[in-house]
Amino acid sequence: MKFFLTFLLISSFTAFAKDSTVVEERLYLEFKYNFSEVNYEDNFLSPISTFEQTLLVDAYWDSLQEEITPQKLENLNQTSTFYFGLIERLRLSILKIKYGEMQFLDFNLHENLLNELRKPIVETKLIYILAAHEDLLLSSGHKRVIDLASLHDAYSDIAQENESKSDILSEIVTDLYFNTPDVTTYMGGEYIKSVKIFMFCRQNRLYPCLMVMKDINGIEVRREDGSLWSNPALASAQTGLPSYQRNGNTPAGIFTINSVMPVADQQLSYGKFRRMILNFVPKSKDEVLIKELLPKSSWNHDWWKATLIARDIGRNLFRIHGSGRINPDSSTSYYPFRRTLGCISQRENTYEGVTYRDQRNLLDSVMKAMELPPIYQNEPQVKGILYIVETNDKNSPVTLDELEEFGIR
Repeated sequence: MKFFLTFLLISSFTAFAKDSTVVEERLYLEFKYNFSEVNYEDNFLSPISTFEQTLLVDAYWDSLQEEITPQKLENLNQTSTFYFGLIERLRLSILKIKYGEMQFLDFNLHENLLNELRKPIVETKLIYILAAHEDLLLSSGHKRVIDLASLHDAYSDIAQENESKSDILSEIVTDLYFNTPDVTTYMGGEYIKSVKIFMFCRQNRLYPCLMVMKDINGIEVRREDGSLWSNPALASAQTGLPSYQRNGNTPAGIFTINSVMPVADQQLSYGKFRRMILNFVPKSKDEVLIKELLPKSSWNHDWWKATLIARDIGRNLFRIHGSGRINPDSSTSYYPFRRTLGCISQRENTYEGVTYRDQRNLLDSVMKAMELPPIYQNEPQVKGILYIVETNDKNSPVTLDELEEFGIR
């Protein structure tokens, strides 16, 4: 198989790669490319790793979300899961039920799921996937699977994410902004000289969010005229799906910002400027790692927990980027932004005589806040903590004026 051979080539330098994110994205894009090919062949010569399986299903999932073609459907239907683990067999089968010729899970997978779910401890990712696709599985006749899955505590996390949300308390946001913990010792000092970006969003993600930032000394970043620096952004998925679904909205919570991709390739999708890499905070006992980035007043609140669910269900490849595509509909509430498949988007291109370069401006502002010259060679040093907070459900873009409620001015 073409992409299998490509993986062997990529693997040859994986051990020497400083950033596995680059390898991950290249392999993902190779899988995605081959999924559309006429000469697709499903002939893996040996078992493939869990890492490969996950990226392959991710690539197929995203490719079908972008465009459904007869060739892709043919390739999907002929893809075998013989060497796949339980979770990726399930995910690929869900795809086949949604888009392909499969009407229900095959007997062996169905029985394997029942046996796994009868165990007292089951991997959270499996429970989340079943809960996220409850309607599809029930309509396919798999009530026994759903009934068993719902007996596990993690199942209710998805239901709680679907419940209506209330406005976040003003004092919680104020404490977060002014009293985020020092990161000098966090992760062995990895973020000692990094920025903090606070991105305030609506619960209705069809309206733009707004970023403000603190520099490496914890001081608010301001413009030359003394006004608070801000940058609009959109965290809305074109699918309209919730953040626990693949291709859903960018989840609220905390991400780390870890450099940029090496080059600004894929410019139609990601724009002219290098895209910033976002990662989840790694899982830890009682989530102590993520709590180290939060004031204690936030520990028992839920505003940041969507990132935990998105992380544990297996979402990945989050970026901040622009777009080479134009938003042709000026009536959209997010115009001139373009929605994504889960990433944070920046305005780009020319609209009504105005040329937007928000990704360029963001990269330059972060470098300046890190006391680095804003030049191309310094972009890989970009580092930071990103806090995404949903403040309320107003149907309008977030503005600087309303942030004054939290003492941010």
